[in-house]
Order: sequence, then C-alpha cells, then structure tokens
Amino acid sequence: MSVERSLDVGDVGEVWASLVAATTGRTPFTLGYLGTVASGGEPRVRAVILRAVDERRGVVAFATDSRTAKVGELAENQRAALTFYDPQRDVQLRLDGRAEIVTDAAVRREIWEGLGAGSKRLYDKPEVPGTRLAEGSADGRGTGDEAAFERFAWVRVTVDAIDAVDLSGAEHIRCRHTRGVDCWASDRLVP
Repeated sequence: MSVERSLDVGDVGEVWASLVAATTGRTPFTLGYLGTVASGGEPRVRAVILRAVDERRGVVAFATDSRTAKVGELAENQRAALTFYDPQRDVQLRLDGRAEIVTDAAVRREIWEGLGAGSKRLYDKPEVPGTRLAEGSADGRGTGDEAAFERFAWVRVTVDAIDAVDLSGAEHIRCRHTRGVDCWASDRLVP
C-alpha cells in the first residue's frame, strides 16, 4: 500500500508554495525556528513567525525587536538557519542562508503599516526583550507608535539551500535544493 504524499519535497516550487501559504494563513510552517551563532561561538535557536516569502528571489522574512540578541548576532555573522516542521504532513524544511537586517526606513515603514495593532504593541515597551522585568514596569503604558517603530526590525534571509524531508511514509524522502545562478538545483539524498 502506498502512502499519498501531501507535499512533494522533491519539487522546489511546491516547497516554496508551502512557505508562501504560511504567510497568508496560519499553517504549521508559519512558526519556524531560527538558528544563529552568538559572539562566543555558542549556537542559539529561537522561534520566529514567518511574515513574508519572495519565491522568485528566494527570500524569507520575519519581524523582531531591533534590541534582541538575534539582531546583534546576525549583524555580526549573517549566516542563519531556519527550520519548519509540519506534523500533519510529517515534513521538515531546513533553510540555510544569509540574513540582512533591513535599514531602509521606507521599506520598514511599509511593512510596519501592514502589521496589526497587536503586533505593533510587541515593540511598544521600553524594556529590552530578554532582560529582567522591573517590578511595576508591566503597567500597560507604552512609549507610543514612533518609538515602537524605531524598535521594529525586519530581517530578510536569502536562502542558499533547502533541505526538505518527508517522514510520512515507510520510506522517508529527502531532497536538497541549492540556489544556482538562475534556478534551483535539486538532489535526492539519503534520508
């Protein structure tokens, strides 16, 4: 009996389409895990929400607070890895690439204006993410929209390779898609 596969991991177009779908509606690929390297060489992994995908350019993007450790780590070392997992399809995607922290204010502003009020509130606190919360500082008072915008960072990752693994069948399927000059090269790998 053969298992029908819901995502052809060997078809790079289908893989990109599943990432695009994660930005237009909530799918398991909406939440990914970003890997960076800290200044001391230690690996760091944290969850990020996939916000934009440009399949044509091979770019994925997410938002974060400009004061987070990940922004400093990516400024120091652009190499980044993202992992996405879909438990319903039993598919894992690992993306390797180079991160860019967007500094163009007009680009950031356009993206900022597209965020919902709840997302904007994430940047409205004067406290730096990951620092100890002082007693009484969680009083609901924000610093205002412009200060929040200044803390907003947009990170684009230009993907160099995608390692896609389908674990749903008795025989696992693994493919590596590597960026070429004008197209992606695909190879079937031993799972």
